[in-house]
Amino acid sequence: MLSNRTKRLLFGSLFILLLGYAVNPAFAANASAELRFYDDSNSQVSSGLLVKNDVTMTLTGLINHVVVKQRYQNPHPFAVNARYVFPLPDESAVHAMQMQIGERIITGNIALKQQAEQQFVQAQRQGKRAALVRQQRANIFSTDVANIGAGEEIEITLQYQEIIGFRDGVFSLRFPTTITPRYEPLTAELQQNEQIEQQNEATANTAQMASAWLKPVFHRAQSQESDASLNLAIAMDIGLELSDISANLAGMQIDNPSFGRYQLSLNRDVPMDRDFELTFKPLDKAHSQAAFFTETVAGQEYGLLMLVPPSDHFTSQARLPREMVFVVDTSGSMHGQSMEQAKQALFYALSLLDENDSFNIIGFDNEVSVLSDTPMIANDFNIRRAERFIYGLQADGGTEIAKALTQVLDGKQHDGFVRQVVFLTDGSVGNETQLFKQIQTDLGDSRLFTVGIGSAPNSFFMTRAADIGRGTFTFISSTSQVQPKMQLLFDKLAHPAVTELALEGDKAALEYWPSPLPDLYFSEPVLVAVKLGGNQHLTLKGQTNTGPMTINLATANAANGEGIARLWARQKIKSLLLYNEKQTVRAEVEALALQHHLLSPFTAFIAVDNYAGNEIAERSMQVRNKLPNGMTLPQTDGQSRVFMLLGLLLLTFSWLWQWRR
Repeated sequence: MLSNRTKRLLFGSLFILLLGYAVNPAFAANASAELRFYDDSNSQVSSGLLVKNDVTMTLTGLINHVVVKQRYQNPHPFAVNARYVFPLPDESAVHAMQMQIGERIITGNIALKQQAEQQFVQAQRQGKRAALVRQQRANIFSTDVANIGAGEEIEITLQYQEIIGFRDGVFSLRFPTTITPRYEPLTAELQQNEQIEQQNEATANTAQMASAWLKPVFHRAQSQESDASLNLAIAMDIGLELSDISANLAGMQIDNPSFGRYQLSLNRDVPMDRDFELTFKPLDKAHSQAAFFTETVAGQEYGLLMLVPPSDHFTSQARLPREMVFVVDTSGSMHGQSMEQAKQALFYALSLLDENDSFNIIGFDNEVSVLSDTPMIANDFNIRRAERFIYGLQADGGTEIAKALTQVLDGKQHDGFVRQVVFLTDGSVGNETQLFKQIQTDLGDSRLFTVGIGSAPNSFFMTRAADIGRGTFTFISSTSQVQPKMQLLFDKLAHPAVTELALEGDKAALEYWPSPLPDLYFSEPVLVAVKLGGNQHLTLKGQTNTGPMTINLATANAANGEGIARLWARQKIKSLLLYNEKQTVRAEVEALALQHHLLSPFTAFIAVDNYAGNEIAERSMQVRNKLPNGMTLPQTDGQSRVFMLLGLLLLTFSWLWQWRR
C-alpha cells in the first residue's frame, strides 16, 4: 500500500509530464529515441544517408525532358540499405533508369513490379548492389538501393517526360521536392480495400520490402539538418521569344544565348522544402495559341495537340445565375502559412461576388462546420457574416475530405443556375482512390474547382479531383499569388464552359487521351495526345450555350516531336486508372507500361550489379524529407489534445483530493 507522500509524488510527476506534452506537443517528437553514430574521435556523424539531387531539364516544343540524378552517399563505416521516398510531377512519364558505381554503369530494366521486387531481394541477400524504383502514386516514387558499402557513393539516374503546362497565356512547369505528410482516415471501407490490394499485390515477405504504402520520414520542424539537397539546370529551346521568365527560387541565373533559347541555372544547392515553379510568357501571344507535334514509332503515328479556342466561344455566351460553395480545409496540415493563404483567398473571393450570386462556406477537418444551412444571397450583410466565419477558422484535426464532399456534393441536376464548388486544400490525404469514386458518384451537374494551398500540395489529388469534377486546378504557393490567381479562377467561373468535347478524324476513329476530354474553360487549352491512324484532318467539336462549336485542324503542318508516343501511353494509363476499377484494367496497363518502358502501379525498374562478394548490409536507413516550407505539425487527430487536457484536469482534482486527505 502506497503512503500518502508517495501518492502525492507520483501524481505530481504525472502532472508535470502531461503538462509538458499538452502545452508543447513538439516535446513528444523531440523526446523520441534516435540512433546516433560517432567516429573514432567521438564526434557525432550523420545518422542518415545523404542524397544529392541533380536535375537537368530540356524544354523543346510542348515537352519537358528531365534527367534526375540521385547520388547516395554512405558516411558510415559499415554497409547499409537505403530507401528514398520522393515526389515527381503527377503527369511525369518515367521511362529510363540506370545505376552507376564508380565507372560501372548498369542499365535498369522495366519489369512487372512483383518480379522486380523478387530480383531485388535475391540480389540483396547475395551481397550484390541493386536498385529498385517503384511508383506509389502518380506523383510519389521510391528508390531502394541495396548494399551500399562503407563510405561508398552510388548514383541512380531517372529520366522522365511531361507536357509543359499552358493557361491564361502563360507556360509553366513544376518540380516537387518534398511531400506533405498524408492523413489516412481509419474507416472500415479503407481497411477492406487495403486488405484486397495486399492480397492482389503480395510482395516478398521480408523486412526490407515495402508495404503497399511507403511513408516518408520527416525532419523535426525546427531541425536545420538536411539529408537531401537540389541542384537545378534548365535549357529552353521552344522557338518563341519570351517577354518574362519567373522562378520561385532566389538566385536563378538566366541567359539568352540566341533567339528562342534560354539557359537557367542555380549556382547553389537549395533545401528541398517546396515545389519549384517556373513560368514564362511568350512575347507574341498569337503564335502560342496552337501547336501540333507528331512522332512515328513502330509504324504508328502519334500526335500532341495544344489549342486555345478563340475567346468569343466563351464571351458571347450569356452568364447564368450561379451558386458558389467554398470548401476550406482546416485540418492540422494547413497550420501556419497555408491557413493564412486560404483565408486570404476566401476574403478575396467574397469581394468578387455580386447580388446575382448565392454562396455558402464549409470548413472541415475531422468534422464539418457550415456557415449556413442554405445558400445565401451575396449582399453586404451576408458577406460580413461570412467574413466573421472565416476569421474564426482554425487549423487542427484530421483531413476528412470524404465528410466535406458528402456535405457539398448532392448528386442533383440544378435547373436555371450553375453550381460551382471551390475546394481549397493542401490535399494531404492518402485515400485518394476512395475520394475519386465519391466525386464521380455524387457530382451531379455541379462543377469542382480545386485550389492547391501551400508550398508542396498533393497535386495528384488536386488535378485528378478537378478532372473528375469537370473543373480546373489552381495552385497558390504564397500570399502574393492569392489575388492574381483567384482573379484568373473567377474569370473562368464567370464564363460558361464548352462541354461534350470530342476529337474526330477524316478517315478512321481516333484513339486519344485523356478520354473523356474535360470541359473547357475561358483561356484554358485543349491538350490531347492522339494516335492518328492515318487521319490527315481532325475536327474538335463541343457544345456551348449558344450552339455547337467546331474547329478544323490539318496535320500536314505538324512539327516533329520526341517522346510523344510515351506521353500518349502515359495519358492512356492515367485515364484507365482514373475511371475504372484498378484490377479490371490491370492487364491493359501492364502491357502499355512494358511496351513503352514506363513506371506504373504494376511495373518497376530494377538494376543489379552482378559482382558479388560485397559486404551484406545488416542495417537499413531511409532518407529524411524536409517538411514543406511554412508548415508545422500540430495534433492532427482532432481529439488527443482535448482528451489530454481533460485527463490533466481530472488528475489535478484527484491530486488535490488526495492532498486534503
